[in-house]
Amino acid sequence: MEESNERPTLLKHAIKWGLILGGVSIVLSILFYAIDYRLMVLFKTLLISLAIYLGVTIYSGIDYRKSIGGFIPFGKAFQHAFLVLAISALVATVYNFVLYNVIDTELPKKLTEASMDNAREMMQNFGAPEDKIEEELAKTEERTAGQFTVSGQLMGYGVILIFSAIMALISGAIVKKNEPVDF
Repeated sequence: MEESNERPTLLKHAIKWGLILGGVSIVLSILFYAIDYRLMVLFKTLLISLAIYLGVTIYSGIDYRKSIGGFIPFGKAFQHAFLVLAISALVATVYNFVLYNVIDTELPKKLTEASMDNAREMMQNFGAPEDKIEEELAKTEERTAGQFTVSGQLMGYGVILIFSAIMALISGAIVKKNEPVDF
């Protein structure tokens, strides 16, 4: 394979890695769905997924840094990471829309029930009174069910962008490497 000396632009590199990370997200979702759909609403699953997303984002940033000469300021590292995460989130959001509205239209109801079971268990473990549990579960059901609508998916994408900015700050701080300054 012939190696090119041409430096990739930040946007092209971020799009490439955003699509890769979006693909990883889809594969994880399919795995969780195939093993047990209830994995899709577990906090542990979310943490594992976030660690994978952050790891891939950092790796892609280091790859970009190497491709442009080994140095990258924090601002560019942040931009790259944010674009990677925003693009992958867009891919995942489109996939989720198809999953919930075409592939398995019963899944939103199942996930809502699984979320409510998780919430009930957590509140019981904390010793919450039964009347408060029922009150909170009604709110949880309404909030969770709304996540699967088109507007809920779009709002979810907006929330993901906020978390993406936080993850991009972390990635940018790790990936940045300033050129040495001679005095």
